Amino acid sequence: MFLFGHLGITLGIAFLVFYTLKVVPDRRLYGFIIIGAILPDLIDKPVGEILLANSISNGRLFAHTLLFVFILLLIGTYLYKRNGSGEKAILFLGFASFLHLCEDRMWLSPKTLFYPLFGFDFPQGVIEQHWWEYFLRCFFGTYSPLTGGIELSYAFVSELVGISILLTFIFIVFPNRKSIQRWSSR
Repeated sequence: MFLFGHLGITLGIAFLVFYTLKVVPDRRLYGFIIIGAILPDLIDKPVGEILLANSISNGRLFAHTLLFVFILLLIGTYLYKRNGSGEKAILFLGFASFLHLCEDRMWLSPKTLFYPLFGFDFPQGVIEQHWWEYFLRCFFGTYSPLTGGIELSYAFVSELVGISILLTFIFIVFPNRKSIQRWSSR
């Protein structure tokens, strides 16, 4: 999955959670959702694919683990209990980071997902000549609709769904914020 898939799908799921729990979201909470949606990649891609490109070359490191999500949720719970009901932001950051792991289908990489249960090293990635080759390969792999045969790639479909949800938020949900608050308070 790539940027729009993570942002849109996570934002859509968060909206449904807000509606179900009758939480009236503000821009600040949506900001933490958006940051959490891409936080694992913001941490791991530069470290694994640029700084460690010649050794490990893996863009899914510590921030793609359940341990990372657990630490975020632990910090969020502590701040929530200390500061009262007004401080939910870090909890939603952890929740959005967890959704990122689900969207990346991290269960297919249990050694990373359950780090450090299977050891303290991460799986070796493909070492590229230059770090930017990795990002170009990801970009073209994501935006190529077909994977080897006639089926649509998971990343391509995820991006289309994410873009659709983002456009819905930009043109329908955010401009009608008062109706959302009325809808959430039912």
